[in-house]
Amino acid sequence: MKLLTKTSLNFISASVIFFLVGSIVMYFSVRNIVAEDLQNRLLEQKNEFFNQVTKDKLEDLESEVVFIQESQKELVHSFSDTVLIVNKKYMLYRKLQFSYLHNKQHYKVSILQLQSQSDKLFKKIVIMNVGFAMLFFLIVFFVNRQSIKNSLKVFYSTINKLEDFQVNKAQELTLDTAEVDEVKKLNVVFERMSEQIRNDFEAQKEYTENVAHELQTPLAIISSKADELMQADNLTKQQMEQLALLLETTNRLSKINQSLIFLTKIDNRFYTEGTTFLLNELIKEKLVLFETAIEDKNLKIALDLKDETHIYMDPYLAETLVVNLLKNAIVHNEKGGDLSVKLANKCLIIANSGSALTFSEADIFKRFSRSEYSKKSLGIGLSIVKRICELYGFNIEYRFQENHIFAIKF
Repeated sequence: MKLLTKTSLNFISASVIFFLVGSIVMYFSVRNIVAEDLQNRLLEQKNEFFNQVTKDKLEDLESEVVFIQESQKELVHSFSDTVLIVNKKYMLYRKLQFSYLHNKQHYKVSILQLQSQSDKLFKKIVIMNVGFAMLFFLIVFFVNRQSIKNSLKVFYSTINKLEDFQVNKAQELTLDTAEVDEVKKLNVVFERMSEQIRNDFEAQKEYTENVAHELQTPLAIISSKADELMQADNLTKQQMEQLALLLETTNRLSKINQSLIFLTKIDNRFYTEGTTFLLNELIKEKLVLFETAIEDKNLKIALDLKDETHIYMDPYLAETLVVNLLKNAIVHNEKGGDLSVKLANKCLIIANSGSALTFSEADIFKRFSRSEYSKKSLGIGLSIVKRICELYGFNIEYRFQENHIFAIKF
């Protein structure tokens, strides 16, 4: 949920609660004021009654809203509601009842005041107050929303620039100047952090490249000298075996070093050029390279490349992707096993038979993850495949369902 939406919802929630409570309080307050005003008018009519009774006869003071009746005792001054039928309609009145002593005779006097006018006034006041309250809340809401939105412009600008920030590019991270102190401080922290990350990245990149390249020369020398020693005629069988192991280990170390250099280049966005080509032809071309290995293992191949798939990639990375997947499916296959390659709906699926993994499926793309049945494998090929897919935004998945299945969605 966005910050602007969150603050707006909080404001609306608080406003609704305040408005409901305020409306209830206002309703009873206005009602009491109107009722008090009505009672004051009845009291004024009572005073007028006493003023008139000294001038006119008591009977002459009766009217449609003034009722006079004899009473046996003195009555207590009181207010109450009553209903009269006027023109066949029920009308609500407020009644003031009191006693009047005239010629030693108590009279019960009732003065009525129609409440419909007071109710109309009450409704008008309530509607007017509710209208003003809603208008006020709407104005405050939109002003507050616009104010927060303007304050967050720089914040959202910072987020967009951080999303586009790439540590391997030389362009510095320059953020907009903010008026809000918190956002201003946040931008300063991000700028410093990006500079530190870039410096650390450059230092690590330089270190990795230097180490990788410096290792190549000694490894080449060791491999060359070991090969020369194996050509000697006076070596014993044990010495030959030791030299062969040394040469194999050196070659293995050289391959690991080259693979790590390659991964470093991918991570550093070294491969930025690309072209669009037909993936079907590339797969057929690379399968030819593994014909001997396929025949040695007597693998049964099932090809389904009828669905033409064009992709945009660096040609070298595309070859590496296809070769590593095919090599993995062949090397880790069993003799007389199955090898399936299918292209359909922008998806490449490569499946091979073989034993289940001896480690978690989630670790299959991690570097140096090897099954106990293939200890001679470097354990880097699938990691390279994963990094290439991440570079181009392809989705690669692995699952084991009787066969090992790798699926790449382009």
